[in-house]
Amino acid sequence: MPLYNMRKISLTIFSLFLPLIVMCQSFDAELIDSKTNIEISDGKLIKNESFEIKINNRTGEEYTKITIPFSKLYKVSQLEAYIKNTQGEIVRKLKNNEITQRSNISDFSLYEDDYVKEFTLKHNKYPYYVYYYYQVQENEFINIENWIPVLDSEIPTINAELSLTIPKDYSIRFQNKFVDKPHIDTLEKAITYHWKTTYNEKLKKEKYAPHLSIFLPSVSIIPNEFKFALKGSFYNWNDYINWMFQLIKNTNTLTENEKSKITSQISGIESETEKVRKLYHYLQDNTRYINVSIDKGGIKPYPASYVCENKYGDCKALSNYFKSVLEFVGIKSYYTLVYAGEPNRKQNKDFPDDIFNHIILYVPLKNDTVWLDCTSKGPFNYLGTFTQNRDALVIDDVNGGFVYTPALKPEDVLEVRNINISYEKDQPTKINFKNNLKGEMFEKIRQLEHSYNEHEKDYILRNYIVDDELEMTDYQIIKKERDDKSIQLIYNAKSSNIYKKYGNEIVVSNIPFEIPKIEKPSERKLPVQIDYPVYKLDTLNYNFPEGYTLSNKPEDFSILSIPFGSYSMKFIPKENFIQVIKSMQIYPGEYPLEKYQEFYNFINIILNFEKGKHIILKSKN
Repeated sequence: MPLYNMRKISLTIFSLFLPLIVMCQSFDAELIDSKTNIEISDGKLIKNESFEIKINNRTGEEYTKITIPFSKLYKVSQLEAYIKNTQGEIVRKLKNNEITQRSNISDFSLYEDDYVKEFTLKHNKYPYYVYYYYQVQENEFINIENWIPVLDSEIPTINAELSLTIPKDYSIRFQNKFVDKPHIDTLEKAITYHWKTTYNEKLKKEKYAPHLSIFLPSVSIIPNEFKFALKGSFYNWNDYINWMFQLIKNTNTLTENEKSKITSQISGIESETEKVRKLYHYLQDNTRYINVSIDKGGIKPYPASYVCENKYGDCKALSNYFKSVLEFVGIKSYYTLVYAGEPNRKQNKDFPDDIFNHIILYVPLKNDTVWLDCTSKGPFNYLGTFTQNRDALVIDDVNGGFVYTPALKPEDVLEVRNINISYEKDQPTKINFKNNLKGEMFEKIRQLEHSYNEHEKDYILRNYIVDDELEMTDYQIIKKERDDKSIQLIYNAKSSNIYKKYGNEIVVSNIPFEIPKIEKPSERKLPVQIDYPVYKLDTLNYNFPEGYTLSNKPEDFSILSIPFGSYSMKFIPKENFIQVIKSMQIYPGEYPLEKYQEFYNFINIILNFEKGKHIILKSKN
């Protein structure tokens, strides 16, 4: 749910999720050369971009389809492209009629002032080189450049260069990550900065790891002063907050009809919290999220009256509207910026920048603090995994500044499964699941219930929720009160792998927790980052087949690994069945790569015990 349409990387094939690349192997394609030249003059920004990609085989041809984003504020011109052979000869040039243009409207958008130019250049003899160039002009801008000279997961960057030329009296700040300091040339009236780098690291997306962008070479450049709708500056966070506050100022007007509806909604309610709850339900029931990013690149929210009349808006418009609603009934709330999504990306507070992608509402009441995502149809005062436990920037002329969103606690993410397993002679075992889900699984099942038809729900449950060893026969999703932060999933399944007969004995298999597979220490490249806890609790009742009893009581097992988590399995024999109670917690935290072996050992102990054959039944005869 984007805050606004930030200037996009010139290639949509760009990805931060980089699989392992080994530099001694052959590649399907290579980014041979990338050059970005930026000049700022008379308040305008002109950027020239060029790329040369070597295509080594048929698989590499996926990189011959080029997509270049543009908008009314981010204008693209002078596009040219051609193919060269290994002798450097041009064998084909791009024709104008081969360039297509389309709106880049996302599925959740009504309208975006956002388009792409696309073309494909292929040759029939490998290797060959695809070269293309274009120019971008911006008359108003906040950021100068967020440069990450990495093209795609399978492709090394052989050479990448960034240059910036600005007037001598134009003030900027920049930060480099894994890129050498720039070479600086000072002329009579201008200053030129030049960065140069390559990228040959061996990274891939790994489970429980930070966002890969923090490990990639990058250069961020911002103007200390700018004009974008209004004059603003990045000298410090207060300057940026003040600019944003002025941008949203005077957008709080509600229609008279809306005021009347709001007044009737809270009639007779005394509690501030209950007023906010009632009005939040009204917001959820009468508006919908649609991205509308056409005013100043989508930075400025539409006025509250727009939502009153149209009943839709993006995260900016809906948050601004609801802030205006609360203001009308005398409750102070704050328009708040956050970087949403997983994994959590930490903000560099020493480098003020335009780095957020979502808007939420912060409502500090007398006896409570309420956080609201105005695009959500979920429970009241629930941020969930999307925006929990991270820096957020409050926009206000008096109380503006950073705050931290609430972190999910173990009880907020608890997944409880009650499982009854019934042996059926000469038939697959019948298994009944009654699940009460919170946290990530609550969010997934709730989205499944609200956003998919019955066929799609059935397919997703069978293939992505239910264990691979089980075949689901039917299911039921039971919703609770609208503000309940849990959901029930009940389903029946069958399996031929639970009870296995060996002579006079039957070996019973455990129904395991879902535990993500993690890399071996020899393969791991990144530190550990766990943004919120994992907490699972199972109660399994295995019935005894007729004529069988428990051979020996299995030994209970538990492990506590500080600081990573805990696990336990307890066996309780009954007359005709055995009850197994399992618990697993993985604590949130950040650990350096040097600690990964310990974390891996902890997870591996759990995996091995979950796979173990602990219950053995013997014939009574």
